[in-house]
Amino acid sequence: LIVPLQETPEMRIQKWNAEIYEPNPAKPEHLRSETEQGELVRSKSEMTIANLLYQHRDTILYKYERPLQVVTDGKPSTIYPDFTILNIHTGKITYLEHAGMMDTHKYANDHVRKFNTYMENDILPGLDVLFTYESEMCPLELKILKKTIAILLEH
Repeated sequence: LIVPLQETPEMRIQKWNAEIYEPNPAKPEHLRSETEQGELVRSKSEMTIANLLYQHRDTILYKYERPLQVVTDGKPSTIYPDFTILNIHTGKITYLEHAGMMDTHKYANDHVRKFNTYMENDILPGLDVLFTYESEMCPLELKILKKTIAILLEH
């Protein structure tokens, strides 16, 4: 048998689809909004993000709250990026975090902590992890989300 030296897009898709994982076990009761794929996410904004990602499934595939092993303060831990995205043509994995309650003090602090965890693990903002934000006075803008997804399509 001949084993290809380079993984083909078809091989990436097959491997990606075969992967089984346990999503974030925290607060399953908050999974309320249903996406076009029939999965449940935690907010209407995450539903919008998931549906837009799904529209580009010829180039990118995503998994919702797929666990990621990291080091936090020198100790192994698990975080759950909102979206783990695979560009099937390049093989690049990018994380997308939606910070949807930036008005909430505890939520904003938790987001800063997660941002720092990405940095500590050399997962670089703008390159390996992308962020979208919203607050009560500044809802998620579709044009910003579309620009974010355009970055994913290019890489």
